Amino acid sequence: MAKKLHPADASAIEKIGTATHFTAHLRTGPADKITKRAKTLAAAIKAADKLGKTQSGKRPLIYAITPDKQSILVPAAMIAQARKGGATAGRGGPEKRAKAPSASSAAEKPAGKRAAILEAAQRGEMPDAPDFSAETHKRFRGKLAQLVALAEAGDAAGLKAIEIKPYSSSPKAMARYRDLAVLAIEARVAR
Repeated sequence: MAKKLHPADASAIEKIGTATHFTAHLRTGPADKITKRAKTLAAAIKAADKLGKTQSGKRPLIYAITPDKQSILVPAAMIAQARKGGATAGRGGPEKRAKAPSASSAAEKPAGKRAAILEAAQRGEMPDAPDFSAETHKRFRGKLAQLVALAEAGDAAGLKAIEIKPYSSSPKAMARYRDLAVLAIEARVAR
């Protein structure tokens, strides 16, 4: 079960999502400080890492600067999550996605085309294969054909064994198709 965020933390995370830039701030003495400005959270984390620690062991703090010039301390948990996720997105990227989930939104079912496709796969209906007729998908058509053949044969283990590195739109579509096909096959077997 996810830990419930304090309302103030949820508000701060929401504001961080609107940040125009970030700063890494290290106070080295009573009147001395070092501040490095960065466009993204990832860049601010790198700047903070380069600043290191003070002699007393203090680490730099990272602040998000909002459009109305308000500075908000970026929580350590968000920095750790950005480090783990390799945050490369800029202003409003991963910070927006880190918005606190409300209790009412968790209870609601997702709406939209993808949600309908997911529900259909959970009922055992095979998803449609992605359309790779465009020239940009040419080099992935063979692997897609292999996935479709395994899906039609009902080979969930074979589908799971195929490694797909989702680094662009074509592999992402293939991975989504494979995962939905496996879900549909397993739903059919469970019936």
